[in-house]
Amino acid sequence: MHPTLNLPPASDGPPVPGLLIVRTHYADDDAWRDVRSRLGDLPGAYPPGPGPVSAQEAAILEKNPKHLVVVDDPAWSGAGPDEVRDALHRAGTWTPSLVLIADETTMADTLLHPLLAIRDGEDSYRIGPHAAAVFHLLVQALDEYFAIGFAEDEDSSPGPDDVFGARLEISARTAPYRTPDTRMELLPHTEDPLIIRTDHTDDAVWEVVVAEVRAPVPDGIFRQEGEEEKFYHAYVDVLDDPRYAGATTEQILSLVPRDYEHTFLIIADRTTMGDPRHPLLLVDLYEEPGLSFRATPVAVQTVQNNLSIANMDFSDYYIDEGHIQYRDARETLTDEQIRL
Repeated sequence: MHPTLNLPPASDGPPVPGLLIVRTHYADDDAWRDVRSRLGDLPGAYPPGPGPVSAQEAAILEKNPKHLVVVDDPAWSGAGPDEVRDALHRAGTWTPSLVLIADETTMADTLLHPLLAIRDGEDSYRIGPHAAAVFHLLVQALDEYFAIGFAEDEDSSPGPDDVFGARLEISARTAPYRTPDTRMELLPHTEDPLIIRTDHTDDAVWEVVVAEVRAPVPDGIFRQEGEEEKFYHAYVDVLDDPRYAGATTEQILSLVPRDYEHTFLIIADRTTMGDPRHPLLLVDLYEEPGLSFRATPVAVQTVQNNLSIANMDFSDYYIDEGHIQYRDARETLTDEQIRL
């Protein structure tokens, strides 16, 4: 008999979203510590830790309330999905948005540490800890179809193609969430996708970046003499606020508000400012949330135009670590540029 899950009480108001993680395998403490480190210091811990919640985290939770419950109790050793589901159905407690189990498979796969995600009445699937953390950060903005296409195959160990967020898990760009040092507001609702400035070291370079993004781009179609050339534009809004200086991608994700209208973000960070090609970071909020790639300002036009009308998917533009989308060509970053 497993103990009662220590869950928050049910809310009298709108349901509070969030994550429940239950550890059921206790043979490898090092693997569990690795899983926890990949998740990061996610906001909304219940019950709260011994220290006070920082003003920065409290401000974020006030606007984007969420719960994070981690059950690390050997009494749950060997429990399966049905036992966790049964414990969740006790009346009067909070219902998590996603339930994850850290089981033997989680601990055995040192590359991905795939957690078992269970959905009431639906198939289970595997998700990497980084992707699970992004889900928690974005939980108020994601819909019920999150990772709907992934299903657990109980007859085999999951490979990368079977784990939601596998690319995010092995990306060198991925860093765990940490509470910001300064107070940042939720991202505003805007008509067009945002370019968020997080590096404020050089205003002149920033002005160049914005100008290059907004510059008209010729369509490149061959024309007969006398035919007028057509130009396209990137439709973007700009967030230039020093309160976001130094913000990590994960911290920005935690600031995406409920009912956010766009499926991706554009971030102008230190690499954008330090590389003469000014590669911006584009971050997925829909198809594989948290996944990102870099693109030069001139490439933003075609990416934004097509993603905003769902003419193409984020995966159609995704490019591996160390490369840059440059309209129709792809360029490579040097090791020094990657480290910026």
